[in-house]
Amino acid sequence: MAHRAAHRAAHQAAHRIKLSVFFVIATMCFAQSPSTCHSEQSEYIINLTVDDVIRETIEKNTDIEAESYNPKISGADVMVSKGEFDLSLNVGLDETYDRQQPSLDINSTAEGQINYNASLSGKAVTGTQYELKWQNYRYNGNSPFLNLYSYYSSGLSLTLTQPLLKGFGVDIQLTNLNAAKNTVQIKKYAYDAAVVAKVSLAVKDYWDLVAARKGIEAAAIALTLAQKTCDEVNARIAAAMAAPVDIYAAEAETAIREEALLEAEKNAKNAENTLKGIMNIRLSDTRLQLMSRPPEPAEPPPLETIVEEALKGRQDYRKALVEKKNKELFARYYKNQTLPDLNAIASYGQSGLDGQYHTTIDELTSGNYFSWKFGLVLNVPIFNWKNRGNRMKADFEVRQTGAALREIEKTIQVEAAEAYNNLIYAIKKIRASGKSLLAAEKLLEVEEGKFRAGLSTLNDLLKFQRDYAAAVYDEAKSMTDYAKSRVELNRIQGLLP
Repeated sequence: MAHRAAHRAAHQAAHRIKLSVFFVIATMCFAQSPSTCHSEQSEYIINLTVDDVIRETIEKNTDIEAESYNPKISGADVMVSKGEFDLSLNVGLDETYDRQQPSLDINSTAEGQINYNASLSGKAVTGTQYELKWQNYRYNGNSPFLNLYSYYSSGLSLTLTQPLLKGFGVDIQLTNLNAAKNTVQIKKYAYDAAVVAKVSLAVKDYWDLVAARKGIEAAAIALTLAQKTCDEVNARIAAAMAAPVDIYAAEAETAIREEALLEAEKNAKNAENTLKGIMNIRLSDTRLQLMSRPPEPAEPPPLETIVEEALKGRQDYRKALVEKKNKELFARYYKNQTLPDLNAIASYGQSGLDGQYHTTIDELTSGNYFSWKFGLVLNVPIFNWKNRGNRMKADFEVRQTGAALREIEKTIQVEAAEAYNNLIYAIKKIRASGKSLLAAEKLLEVEEGKFRAGLSTLNDLLKFQRDYAAAVYDEAKSMTDYAKSRVELNRIQGLLP
């Protein structure tokens, strides 16, 4: 009977050793050398460093791509605003003919006219509206009241209109154009902020995947220790040194740790898919081989320096500054729009008329026949609700952006302090977790010796195994937490990882 029990125990031990080897190999394949272990599944292995993550995210992330078009769209708006000062060329050619029934005792009259005109018009950045007009026509008629039945007429004139109150000043005239240029800068800051945020998230996902795969290693260690304990318990039962019921506790713990390993593998796969998604890498048939290790701990600069750099480099803060400048531009513009509309108008022209076209041009250039005009035109709105309302709205918007700017400053200070404290804590956690791992390893060695000597219970041994596996994971995670804290501190300052 004892021989049969010993044989059964040996068979169970051999089975568990095989199972243990299988899990260890599977774990190593998953976490250490995928190019070797998964070649039969035709997975495409991508060796990935943190620098690769930064580059690939910038180049391939679809959110960043979508954001990159906004500065270009705003650049087109600049061209639209420049159109306010476009030079316009207008050319016309027409012919008319009119034959009328006479009302007097004379022959019927007929007349025809050919007009060919050209003009240049537009508005200067000073607000001056101008029109240079060149007019020509040829007349043919049989009216008895005309000295010349056929003649040419030419005229050259220049008309200027200059606002003196409302719309006066280059700054006022360039409000829309300057605001459009500022908007381009705003969109660039928004794009840069999106890049920093998305890249920082991708790098954090990279370190989360590193931690998740370390979780697989820790779970595999815990499982291997449980399987080893099962073998030892079976051997003790076979030697009549332990009760047969002890094996149930060891096997139950092994099953729990098998589930923990599966959970760790699932978490690592989800973390890998998250990183693939943000880098726009296909989820299936690819596997990421992580090549970067967490950086060594280093003391950060003083908090005051971090806040100062954040106020210089944070894209959202600089964006808010430009937005405030835009609001101030429109506040000045709408203040000007409440003034009366007073325009100075001036025009001057010369003309010529003769039976021959070239003689007409000679008369025009002689300056003998000319006309001029000068005057003022005043338009005063009675209530002017529209412009007064726009001015009031613009003044409130300036105050609003000022308040938003102060809120961003406060947010930066709070975020910088939090990121700084998290980094300091992460450094301390690395030191503490290293000591905890060493202590857990020594305690487990002692407990294993006591268990073999019959001085410790199975539950105590399993507890020390769990503590050791947890310490292995905590030590690795403290390093990735430090790496993520550094990424966050850079993001607070508007910097890439």
